[in-house]
Amino acid sequence: MSQEELDELVAEGAIERVAADPETARIELDQARLHAETAAEIADRDPVAAFAIGYDAVRKALSAHMRHRGYRVTRGAGHHARTGRYAVAAIDDPLLADHLDAFDELRQVRNQSEYDALILGADDVTDALDHANAIINAVDKEI
Repeated sequence: MSQEELDELVAEGAIERVAADPETARIELDQARLHAETAAEIADRDPVAAFAIGYDAVRKALSAHMRHRGYRVTRGAGHHARTGRYAVAAIDDPLLADHLDAFDELRQVRNQSEYDALILGADDVTDALDHANAIINAVDKEI
């Protein structure tokens, strides 16, 4: 974890310090895990919905990490992008770096599927869930 990077995110108003809430963080992480399981179950039948649920699993796992550490994203546009910036700054695990870097790509694909009717397939869901499960498991170890 780079405290300097986190302090910079706070200084620019991307995130803010709040009281740590480990109990709610655990609930949110459990929701993330259930989302990933649900996405896997419906990937073949409805890959667009499965991808959105898988993406949300990643976002909720990262939000749980933030909540546990006493941070939250400030309100306004770019909320999800700032969650990704927090994750890259806060989670210092070389084995997780590619998964954390992929969050922004997943966010963009999710936006394209939501707003531009991008067609997704089961392989897209599998890729998203690989990242989701890696992040969920890493956050689980930390909180």
